Amino acid sequence: MVEDRALEPRGALGSDVALSVKDLVKTFHVGGGFLGGEKGEVSAVAGVSFDIKFGETMGLVGESGCGKSTTARCILRLIEPTSGDVLLQQTLEEGGYGTIDIIAADKKQLRDLRRRMQIVFQDPFASLNPRMTVGAPIGELLSVHTDLSREERAARTGDLLRLVGMNPSAADRYPHEFSGGQRQRIGVARALALSPDFLVLDEPVSALDVSIQAQVLNLLEELQHDLGLTYLFIAHDLAVVRHICHETAVMYLGKIVEMTTTDRLFSEPMHPYSHALLSAVPVPDPKLERQRSRILLEGDVPSPLNPPSGCRFHTRCPVGKDKEICRTEEPPLRELIPGHHVACHFPEARQVI
Repeated sequence: MVEDRALEPRGALGSDVALSVKDLVKTFHVGGGFLGGEKGEVSAVAGVSFDIKFGETMGLVGESGCGKSTTARCILRLIEPTSGDVLLQQTLEEGGYGTIDIIAADKKQLRDLRRRMQIVFQDPFASLNPRMTVGAPIGELLSVHTDLSREERAARTGDLLRLVGMNPSAADRYPHEFSGGQRQRIGVARALALSPDFLVLDEPVSALDVSIQAQVLNLLEELQHDLGLTYLFIAHDLAVVRHICHETAVMYLGKIVEMTTTDRLFSEPMHPYSHALLSAVPVPDPKLERQRSRILLEGDVPSPLNPPSGCRFHTRCPVGKDKEICRTEEPPLRELIPGHHVACHFPEARQVI
């Protein structure tokens, strides 16, 4: 178990907070080196902060390249963040609750933390070794992190496959023998091997057919309910987010521009970018769909190598593109109403977009 950290009762991060991310920053250095080129910095994640409650799902949405997956990988230390804090509140083996700073953990501590947090990747085929049976990586995890015998590891692998709706005999087959939905179930089983508290789901259904998406989402909801799991759900499909997420944060060019409950985001978006994203989500009622108007944003997403001054969205914003304050001052992420945070100088203008 992680050492050199003061053990605190549950509630140190708030009575219901499982994971707290504070001012997370990740900057990549590009150019220069052996191949030459102009040196520069890409601010992929620029001061992201949010909390995830125990047993709930936080959605992180936005266009491709906005920093969603980089944020998730920094939280898990799959890539090293430039700065910030990630605090995980968990049950300790010796009893009670502890708050662990993931960013400050050394290699030994981080290895122990791997048991408490796992990830399910977007492409279920690419995340499995085609030369290994699907049971092999699960058994390898158990071999490294537990003292189970070979027979016990095999039994545990069968139990995990059964948990995700697969036949235990699947452990002796290879990834190419399964459909995309079955491979993603296997990925979920692998993530659950060490009984984690926290899972990152990095677009886990975007590579699947729509009918299979619903099955995998229902499985994830059942597992969350039965095992008390906490999820960070990365997605660009807002219809999926609406189905599974309790709260949602909208990212644009490395920053969170709006964060609130999912129901409130869909019913009362306050940031112009959120409003534009939601206008593109199809409605299953033909009458309502005909009455809606699509908001088309002008231009392309600016380069993170040279982000705009002031509000990063102002170059495409139908409200702030001509306003001086939007061009010169970056809006802070403010709580305008309880539980609803918005980074916009003119959130009230959304009603006239």
